[in-house]
Amino acid sequence: MAGVLPSCFVVDFNCHKLSISGQHDEVLTEWKKFDHRTAVKLIVLHCPAFEVPTSFSDFILLQEIRVYNTTIDNWGDDVAITNTYHPRLTMLSLVRTKMKDGILPVGLQSIDFPANLYYINFCETNLASVPDDIDAKWHVGSSVYVENSKLTAVPQALIRLQPFFLVLGGNPITEIPPELFEIYGMLYLILAHTNISELPRTISNPSMNTPFIDVRNTAVSYFWSWIDPLVEMMLEVSPMILASGSTYCNDLDRIRNGESATFTAPLQADSSSILMNSSEANWDRLIKAVDCSSPLYDTMFDLLGWDGMYRITV
Repeated sequence: MAGVLPSCFVVDFNCHKLSISGQHDEVLTEWKKFDHRTAVKLIVLHCPAFEVPTSFSDFILLQEIRVYNTTIDNWGDDVAITNTYHPRLTMLSLVRTKMKDGILPVGLQSIDFPANLYYINFCETNLASVPDDIDAKWHVGSSVYVENSKLTAVPQALIRLQPFFLVLGGNPITEIPPELFEIYGMLYLILAHTNISELPRTISNPSMNTPFIDVRNTAVSYFWSWIDPLVEMMLEVSPMILASGSTYCNDLDRIRNGESATFTAPLQADSSSILMNSSEANWDRLIKAVDCSSPLYDTMFDLLGWDGMYRITV
């Protein structure tokens, strides 16, 4: 029929192929060529100056947004992702992407946040902070990845979200707040490749749902006694601590190889009675409690897969 725009289930918006930068009018012109109301997935690729146009509100069936190798110049409140216009949205991923001044775009902070959006991923970004009130907008129990980015501290707002997955690996974080280990219902806590050297010494009310804790490639060399009940619960299930490349696992390797009798960190009164016991009689428990094997991938997010799908090829 004349005048009917073509339907588009997946929008592959590639600025490199279109020879544009992704500015407002350029995006608006390209998006006029299809029916926004039929799109389920929006993929934005290789845009050096991406600006979200007003027609974004027409993507009423959208379920997933992917942004890759892009600089977001403007994603304003007037074109925010909202439950009003994007009620089916379940996943948002920004990968190898820069945001202005490392600040979360206001378009991702609506108080009318999509009711089904529980998977929020940032990987290889310049995100340096999240707003203090983001827990009043994003949903409790979400899975939040902020991986290989620029966070220097664990945002309290993310702790208040009580995330199911919390991935903070690859950020220049030096200290971990105790409240992080009081989150009920968290399954994975990823702190790999951060600048931490220890976990908090005291946890007032440690969560007893036993999350997997990843401290791979950190300077963590010892554990405190509060972790013992959690380790005990998981001994016959799976190692709850992933620590390959850490100071702790390096010490453990030397102990098991007969090169050392003790961990380098001195024992203290409140040290973990399980994890800091280097006696040969305890080795079996240590092997069950701590996984020192090398990981298959460098990131929790599927960065390798995305690079394979979306990188510019000559």
